[in-house]
Amino acid sequence: MAEIRHVKRAEIEAIMRETQPGFYQAEMLPGSMEGVETYKCRLLKGADCKLESYEKKGVSLFFIGGKGKVLQGNASFDVTERAVFCPDINSVDYQVQAESDMEFLLLIQEMSHEDLKHYEMYHIVLPWFNTAKQWHLYTEGFRNEDLKSFACLHQYYVSRMSLGEVVGPGNAKLEPHKHPELFQWFYGLPGTDPFLFHAGDETVDVEEGDWICIPNETYHIVSPKKDNDYVDYVWFEVVVPGLEMCPYFY
Repeated sequence: MAEIRHVKRAEIEAIMRETQPGFYQAEMLPGSMEGVETYKCRLLKGADCKLESYEKKGVSLFFIGGKGKVLQGNASFDVTERAVFCPDINSVDYQVQAESDMEFLLLIQEMSHEDLKHYEMYHIVLPWFNTAKQWHLYTEGFRNEDLKSFACLHQYYVSRMSLGEVVGPGNAKLEPHKHPELFQWFYGLPGTDPFLFHAGDETVDVEEGDWICIPNETYHIVSPKKDNDYVDYVWFEVVVPGLEMCPYFY
């Protein structure tokens, strides 16, 4: 069985559909993990879209580019740079308004009875908005400090999902590693040089706008295609039910 599931930017563009005036959406790699949906979205300048607040689903929006606003109830947030928005659950629907063409990832995780029980014990106050200037820089033992890792949405803030960005020289020291508890997705951000993604015995070329998924327990590594290349990608992770590593999960 293939370790890597991937879809190229051109394939995503080919399935983009206008679901509201000026709002286009494509589901990427459906069925990669049970209970998880991942979408690429585009909102044209001057348009707005209304998105659903689910009763039993956690949602994260990763704003890739463009400027605008996101609103839910009395809360309003200005999107002026890369940002993450998590709407309130089981609340009023929320809205995105585009002041310029905008692109974002819409990431959805279905919440089980156990998830909802843990959510009642601990979660970030929603709606929640976090811009790139506020993201937390962190380190990992398998990469050196030239390659910057940023936490955009911490694990268990909203159920079992988390988000981050990795940016810097692609030839910074890296070592293969795996995560026993995490399914992972990766998206090549604007400005990245093409890079290689290795998982198990497989290797795929990744370019801006490509989307990749690997299951938990999969050794993986990112490497440049040539010296002095620059990589920039977002990762999205969801903990496998039953493998949570949080004091509020018991």
